[in-house]
Amino acid sequence: MLYDCNNPVIGGTEAVVYLFNRADIVAYVRDVTNPQIITDITLAASAKGFRYEGYNTSVKPKTTFIKKDYSARYDHMVDFVVFAKGSDVKAEIEKLGTNRVVAVIENIHKSGDSAFEIFGTDLGLELTTLKSDPNDANSEGAYEVNLTSPGNFKEPHMPATYYKTDYTTTKAALLAMITV
Repeated sequence: MLYDCNNPVIGGTEAVVYLFNRADIVAYVRDVTNPQIITDITLAASAKGFRYEGYNTSVKPKTTFIKKDYSARYDHMVDFVVFAKGSDVKAEIEKLGTNRVVAVIENIHKSGDSAFEIFGTDLGLELTTLKSDPNDANSEGAYEVNLTSPGNFKEPHMPATYYKTDYTTTKAALLAMITV
């Protein structure tokens, strides 16, 4: 793996996270040559994902390698901030506490197949913490949401890559699965 000075990696993510109820995902279609790449996501009939739009660095995905006695695992984490405060938003956030979700994030670096990553592909992510402090000058009362791999179980792989033929096609396919 060589460093490409003509196309350097740029860190960071776009300030948006796409969430899908894990139970609504019927199947992933994986690339035959590289199973790390997911080329399609099949959702249950009439199921849709949700888009949470943030600001600046309000979406913070992370992956941590976990060495086990008999295996190697990965802890997937997606932290994000919800700026809306209405009752419909509160009801939606409460549902995160009782369901596992799969998160798709968009990297700022979009070269090749690097734009979209899927967190929680196998086990899903659970709401670990939720915080809102209306008097906190930094968060301005927004909801700080932390989603992680289940406590006793971790993902068998790093976050998968979501990629169709190019960035534009992949983004269009992702948006087609999202509730407006």
